[in-house]
Amino acid sequence: MVSESVGEFISRFKSVRDKGWVPSHRANNTGIGKTLEDLMEIEENNSDGPDLGEVEIKSQRALTSSKITLFTKKPTGPEGANNYLRDNYGIENPKHPDLMQMHASMFNYWNKTYDRWGMRLRPDDQDERIYLEVKDLATDEIEPFSCWYDYGVIGDIISKKMRLLAFVSAERKIVDGWENFNYTSCKIFHGGSFGRFLSLMNSGKIQYDIRIGSYKTPGKNYGKVHDHGSGFRIARGNLLELFEGFSEI
Repeated sequence: MVSESVGEFISRFKSVRDKGWVPSHRANNTGIGKTLEDLMEIEENNSDGPDLGEVEIKSQRALTSSKITLFTKKPTGPEGANNYLRDNYGIENPKHPDLMQMHASMFNYWNKTYDRWGMRLRPDDQDERIYLEVKDLATDEIEPFSCWYDYGVIGDIISKKMRLLAFVSAERKIVDGWENFNYTSCKIFHGGSFGRFLSLMNSGKIQYDIRIGSYKTPGKNYGKVHDHGSGFRIARGNLLELFEGFSEI
């Protein structure tokens, strides 16, 4: 039986699909999601809960190879982990050399960050934590610092946001220098679980992106850590492995 929120999502999505080509409501990569939310009359939010009732909504340009951001979340611990990562393993901001930034992508195996550091995700079932570990590539020694995500924290987010996920695909074209979208198809995935998430991470199919910078506007916040959406991502082709199944609208 279709839940009330799924029925509401389907109704709103079909009304958007029937509009055909629509101009983007924002002039950057997030325009596709912002435009869809506006047309579906969904308020933009950064909460741990779903977007519409029980339904989490993701959208992507049809021909892109970009990964899908499942959710964003700063590390559970230790306190100040983002500051430490930025200040000790980051680099100077090219436009603001007095400020540091840290951008890296990692999996369950060592990457190469700024040709100096290796970084990886290491799930630990005994501690029930996903550790983010760093090693010095010159010495091959693991740094004494590590930060982590508690299994319970990630599991709670997945139980809220990944139980029902609507993935919307859109065609795109440029009209008079402005991006336009045609929201053509949607799959509603169901039954996402932390166990599946962890299995995908252990097989190298879950990516973690760090996007930490500094506030640059002059004032009391200047130089303070600014998390630009560090989070967990997945290729669209691996979505089905995170869920029990899907239906197509």
